[in-house]
Amino acid sequence: MAYLITTVILIACCSVFFIPKFKQFTKNNELASNFVLTLVATLVGVLLAIAISNYDEDERERRDLIKLLYAAKAVASESLDYSHAVMDYYKSNEAGEETKESKARFFKNNPLPYPDYLDALMSQQLFIKNLSQESLTELSESLIVMKRAKTYRPRLFISNLTFALYILDQERLFQEGKISEMELELRLSEKERQLEEGKN
Repeated sequence: MAYLITTVILIACCSVFFIPKFKQFTKNNELASNFVLTLVATLVGVLLAIAISNYDEDERERRDLIKLLYAAKAVASESLDYSHAVMDYYKSNEAGEETKESKARFFKNNPLPYPDYLDALMSQQLFIKNLSQESLTELSESLIVMKRAKTYRPRLFISNLTFALYILDQERLFQEGKISEMELELRLSEKERQLEEGKN
């Protein structure tokens, strides 16, 4: 954006040479005028090339981020499906004799599958650089909770994994230009509020 603004300013400054009032000045200083115009034309060309190159790079990074978001969603979905299967098995086989100790022992021996791929993504420059601030914050918080809850609080783990999936979906919509950043923030806040109400 800065390159485009600079280009517009340079073009506006050079338009002075074409104002009829300054025609005589331009004629008298033809060599200097031509030099300035050539210099400005070169600068404008360079600035536009840089702006186009930056735009292409940003677009490529955005497309790469969308691919990563799809992959992250696939991994998180698998983790969620497996977690539900473990919970169903626990309910059908263990819940009848459930005590706090037996539940802790079951989930210690059968921990819910933490999506390590999301941790790997959170250390990638491309991912954290291009992810929106709101999604980055919410995803980080959910991963911390999931790490602690996987062997002790399975319902909390599943709730936060579901929220992480929602974050990935909404971020993808934002990156694809289907929702604005404000809509993204509102959706994440609303979903988080619903999850908090569900805990109470």
